[in-house]
Amino acid sequence: MQSSSMTMLKLGRQTQLVQLRSMATIKEKVGEVIEKAGKAFTDTGKVGKKFNPDHPDGTAGKEAQKQGKEADKQGGALKKDGAIGKQFTKEGAIGGTAQKAGEKAEGLGKKMEGEEKAKK
Repeated sequence: MQSSSMTMLKLGRQTQLVQLRSMATIKEKVGEVIEKAGKAFTDTGKVGKKFNPDHPDGTAGKEAQKQGKEADKQGGALKKDGAIGKQFTKEGAIGGTAQKAGEKAEGLGKKMEGEEKAKK
């Protein structure tokens, strides 16, 4: 009877160890996903680059820049340094918010991923 309870105790510890390793792997994978999602919204990421006129894939950004150049010629709030136009730059309220959120999520993902890799 005693050997069977010792065996069960050993199996219980092994099961807990396997569960802990599985949880660490899951946390690491979640970190990778968060990092990738955050990076997508930075100015060079899959989503963000579409709005970056300086990026080769920046179609939306180039169109906005084209429209902005027209606005620059006419002047007013829509020009790139105008009251509205400047809000869409990387430093502006709208563009900057997306950039900061993307960078924060990317950093959080890297941190989670790194913590789990360091434990291994």
